[in-house]
Amino acid sequence: MDDSHNAPADSSGITYTELPESAGRDTADQLRLLIENVTDYAIVTLDTHGHVASWNPGAERIKGYRAEEILGQHFSRFYPPEALAKRKPWKALEVAAREGRFAEEGWRVRRDGSRFWANVVISALYEDGRLRGFGKVVRDFTDRKQAEERRELERLREALHDRDVFLSVASHELKTPLTPLQLKLTSLQRLAENTPEGALSSARVARELDVARRQVRKLADLIEDLLDVSRINVGKLSLEPEPMDLAAAVREVVARYTPQAAQVDSTLTLDAPAPVEGVWDKRRLDQVVTNLITNALKYGAGGPVHVRVSTENGESCLSVRDEGIGIAPEDQPRIFDRFVRAVSERNYGGMGLGLFITQQVVEAHGGEIRVHSAPGQGATFTVRLPPGSAPSGR
Repeated sequence: MDDSHNAPADSSGITYTELPESAGRDTADQLRLLIENVTDYAIVTLDTHGHVASWNPGAERIKGYRAEEILGQHFSRFYPPEALAKRKPWKALEVAAREGRFAEEGWRVRRDGSRFWANVVISALYEDGRLRGFGKVVRDFTDRKQAEERRELERLREALHDRDVFLSVASHELKTPLTPLQLKLTSLQRLAENTPEGALSSARVARELDVARRQVRKLADLIEDLLDVSRINVGKLSLEPEPMDLAAAVREVVARYTPQAAQVDSTLTLDAPAPVEGVWDKRRLDQVVTNLITNALKYGAGGPVHVRVSTENGESCLSVRDEGIGIAPEDQPRIFDRFVRAVSERNYGGMGLGLFITQQVVEAHGGEIRVHSAPGQGATFTVRLPPGSAPSGR
């Protein structure tokens, strides 16, 4: 390419190819024709006070005014009343004059009174340091705005539906432990009222109170799950890492849930031949193990549940495997979402929070959780944790 036809670059203005004078006039005409023939953009110039000085066909198409109707009029007539009350047109010019450019999106008014969503850029036009006016480019983004509003409306509808489903499930789940708790307390009260003083069997009282205690614990766990979801939503799921043995922590949980496994005709087996040490939040990992074991006992009732703790490739691994109903492939990607259950709530209770919270806790430690399952063949959840220090919060 022959550089002899190129004018030196000048960032202060438009650079044209150096051609004979007649060709230069053609170039200026091309620029004029470009502005005159653009219909997708309103390209307007304003004087220093904001009065319309030029009007292209794109402006007529978007705003509805013919040139003879709008030339000399103040551009504030394109603004809705609420914007005029805030003096937005004049403030826009002030910003453009001071900073060289003003840009925003907002509602504007057409000639027929209808509104459109405008993308607006106002540029100050300076020559030799003197403000000569403003250039204004407007695009009609109404279709895009309406599409965004439709998407937002759909998200709100989904959120409301999820809320209604959650409230329905939560009320049912919270009532589940409350009902037997009330019955046991009522039974104890009547027993105390109808039994001569000193004749009340301490063994029977202990049994009744143990049932009541378990229901209170279940209720407390449900409430704690709800609080955890709230903490996660605002980014306040805190961790308190400390040196610990994962194998010992898992052994405690397995011992705690062995009686519950027997109640559903299941067995809990643990394979943890050696300590697995690291720096983690013990209470949160207890929560992870508890959620995975209770999940396995719920969906694998009647069969064995196998728990394994090991170290693989420098990572600490926990796996919980059941031989229950399994999870369909299409449901596996969403089982870690909040309030999601891959089975009918009529057959299996729960608020759909356990796996969601589990994943959040594991990821807060810098780890990951995966599931391997097939319908009718049970499910295996595998947690991998780095051994180093966990972050202090998330």
